[in-house]
Amino acid sequence: MKSVKYILIIVTLISLFGRCSSVEEPQKVDTVPLVSEQEIPGPFHFQKDIEVKPGLIFDILNWGRGADSISAYLILRSDSLHKKFNSTSGELEGNIVDVWNMDMDSDGNPEIFIQTKDKKDNLNLYIHEFDNSGTSQKLHFPDLSEATKKIYRGKDSIYVKDDKLMREFPIYKNDSTEKAEGKKTLIYSLSKNDFSVVDPNAKPEPEKPKKKVKKKRSGRRR
Repeated sequence: MKSVKYILIIVTLISLFGRCSSVEEPQKVDTVPLVSEQEIPGPFHFQKDIEVKPGLIFDILNWGRGADSISAYLILRSDSLHKKFNSTSGELEGNIVDVWNMDMDSDGNPEIFIQTKDKKDNLNLYIHEFDNSGTSQKLHFPDLSEATKKIYRGKDSIYVKDDKLMREFPIYKNDSTEKAEGKKTLIYSLSKNDFSVVDPNAKPEPEKPKKKVKKKRSGRRR
């Protein structure tokens, strides 16, 4: 009997020791990585919405495949108040830097500005004005003069002041791009969908001397 008791005690101790020595492996938990920002699915590269006023929203998108600098833009106009939805599109060069809206000529029709930068860091602006019916008109942004092109190397800064569009960029001499010689500012205004540009630092052209006109004497011969 005593031997049987000893055997039972030994078996019990062995089972207890086995339970204590066994280590449970931690359960693996599948973790989902946090998404910091929503990516735009291809072939789109850019998307921004602009609320001009309650119920009137513009969505601007940029799309294109491949490494070419030429792509396309799409402007969607949503007027939920009047149930009108319109769109317009076109080609653009470079990458979109910024998109904004203005009413430069104060006619009540918003202008959508798309600012891009090409491989040479040059500025391009694509502008559309929309009337109340949703019809769009593309506005031509003035090119630089031939004299300004010779000293222009890009790196533009665009801002708005007193309802006018200000364009500022460094200027260089000849073909040098090492050191800027200064900055140039151009002021753009809009009237009847036509842009005009003023260089505030431009030297006024000297007035041409007026030609003297000899007066003919009139008289009767005797």
